[in-house]
Amino acid sequence: MTDPKGFRASDSSGLLEIIVSNSIAEQFLAALASNDAAQYARVLRDDVGLRVWGAPQSEIHRPRERVVKRLMDEWAAWHDATIETLSVVANDERVAIEFRIQATENARYVEHNRAAFLVVTENRAQTIDLYCPAPLPSARRKGWIAPANASAAQVLSLFESWGSSYDVRESIPINYSGVGGMDIWRGGAGIAHPGGNTVFGSKWSAAEADAKIAELIEYHRARDIGFAWHVAPFDTPADLRERLERHGFALAGDEAMMARVDLAQLDIPTNPQIEIERVDGSNDETIEAELQIVATCFNWTQEQVDARRPNFYERIRDPRFREREIRFLARLDGAPVADARLILNVGIAYLGGASTLPEYRGQRIYSTLLKRRLEEARARGYHVAAIHAGPMSRRVVSKYGFVEYGKVYVYAWMPVIDLAVVKSLVPDD
Repeated sequence: MTDPKGFRASDSSGLLEIIVSNSIAEQFLAALASNDAAQYARVLRDDVGLRVWGAPQSEIHRPRERVVKRLMDEWAAWHDATIETLSVVANDERVAIEFRIQATENARYVEHNRAAFLVVTENRAQTIDLYCPAPLPSARRKGWIAPANASAAQVLSLFESWGSSYDVRESIPINYSGVGGMDIWRGGAGIAHPGGNTVFGSKWSAAEADAKIAELIEYHRARDIGFAWHVAPFDTPADLRERLERHGFALAGDEAMMARVDLAQLDIPTNPQIEIERVDGSNDETIEAELQIVATCFNWTQEQVDARRPNFYERIRDPRFREREIRFLARLDGAPVADARLILNVGIAYLGGASTLPEYRGQRIYSTLLKRRLEEARARGYHVAAIHAGPMSRRVVSKYGFVEYGKVYVYAWMPVIDLAVVKSLVPDD
């Protein structure tokens, strides 16, 4: 008798075989990570065969010496590779392993999301089917903190890796579809407003760029929707901004990539009348108050609010996200007046989406929230705080040790360009 996953429900010998199969999974991944032929010999049969299902081509190898050479040659090309086990499912004959490799490849930090299916005979792998989709841009999301003496080049690389900081393996956003790879990413809710759809991360040659831009325009034109394009200093080709303008994009504004290195001394003025509440996901009224503040300050339409609300609630309610995506709500005389996020990821304390309702500005509410977030980051051992600062934010953070490392220019395309809508994407009032 077996359960739906293939596990034996009442056979003690079968359970032992499952334990052995799980051990084979561990041994296989350990051999990958150590790149040691002797470890491979312990887990692979002499006559083992390997089928690699990959993009753009597939491979076959047999016997073990050829299989091991193929696996070891690939690992040797990565000088800093790490491996993460995502899941293992096993019965007495087969082992399925889902894992991720992260490494620097062609000067970019990437991830390979893979699956290996092993046929087991006499406690060793007889056949391996290794599925290898194309790599994706990645980031050091866990277990590393940028040092207090980080150089300007290191800080700039942290900004570049921030674009890949979201780990889609942990959750899939609600009301969102995205497509991309090493050369571009596009995604969004598919709504009409250009603020609901985004393109970023262009890595194209000058020869192909115009055709690629035209393809993205036609994709959105066919759906009668607009989109925003974020152009960073590390995107290519170098003249991407000029090309976008020739294709009819309008400039919404820019965000300064600013960072403060070393959080030891936080001499930032505060307003003692402000009460700061950490949003813990337990109160829907608090979550909705934060959502409405964000929507007001970032000029969201009702369509954008409705599309983003489900994901907004889901993330705040999830304790996994609250541990590293910390949200604060500021109250004045009990009324919600501002919000702010602190995102602990890719080794930095990222300041995301702080906003104060217009009628309450000029009362040091933003600086109060800034100091609170930096104190939280410092208490957790972080040394570098970073922000993509719009015009309003940069006027404040520039007073308190934040230095500009470059700019991200926000462009927008719409079936019929409305400059008022485009300019609303980067608030400056």
